[in-house]
Amino acid sequence: MKMLITGGNGLLAHALQRCSPANCQLVVLGHAEFDLTQPNLMAQRLSELRPDAVINTAAYNAVDRCETERDLSWAVNAAGPQMLAELCSRQHCRLVHYGTDYVFDGCNRSPYTEQDPTNPLNHYAAGKLAGEQAVLQANANHLVLRTSWLFGHNPARPKSYVHTVLRQALAGHPLKATSDQVSVPTYAPDLARWTYAFLCLGTSGLIHAVNDDGLSRYDWTLAILAEAKLTGLVPATAPVERVSTDYFSPGLRRPSYSVLANQKAAAILGRPLGSWRLGLQEMLRQIRESSADAGRG
Repeated sequence: MKMLITGGNGLLAHALQRCSPANCQLVVLGHAEFDLTQPNLMAQRLSELRPDAVINTAAYNAVDRCETERDLSWAVNAAGPQMLAELCSRQHCRLVHYGTDYVFDGCNRSPYTEQDPTNPLNHYAAGKLAGEQAVLQANANHLVLRTSWLFGHNPARPKSYVHTVLRQALAGHPLKATSDQVSVPTYAPDLARWTYAFLCLGTSGLIHAVNDDGLSRYDWTLAILAEAKLTGLVPATAPVERVSTDYFSPGLRRPSYSVLANQKAAAILGRPLGSWRLGLQEMLRQIRESSADAGRG
């Protein structure tokens, strides 16, 4: 099977390359080669490559900047996926697209299912919701995977939240984390493996694809530091101050609770999706090994 992966420089694209099945021929394109805001370019690439499936990891994920760069964020998160979905349909090519937990307003206090009504609170979330709806409307064979708090190790771009926490702790900088945002960290290689499994099974529609165990950003930060200490990446557990979302983004509305229920995905795959804790431990081992290799070099 020939697959085109967009957003080729990102964390999830990296995981998809590392986790690809042996029978997959991958073509990975970055922003300059496959721009969601350029329909003619997308059409040209699809015509040239003729993939069996497109896995679209490209998105505008800077939530704060989406409020000020509304035209660009809408073009990437809403209009671009719509055009891509339509182009894929014309070429009888399946599309996998990724959504976000931010489509919910946070009023629930139990995990959101795929049937729960959406109510985006900010421009980023509104654009992502419009994009996933357009993909699903374009073709019944397309697949949208909603996910949250993606993390993992890409040696070329160590930019995940885990990397940020480690850098601040090692530099002795004070750590602050929000206690009023609750979601589920999701390990990028896990999401990549689920993606391929869904494609092999012919799964379509809307699926929540996250690890188990929701928690606050504050508790997520404590877990990162505790595991990093056990792994030997930080000498001691740094103190973390609880703050509210307004401390970082005054005036920007975010869902206070956006835990996604993953029972539908687990039923389709025939197994539990597993805790993010195992993924965190694996990621930290990879960071330690990368650091050791760099030291030897």
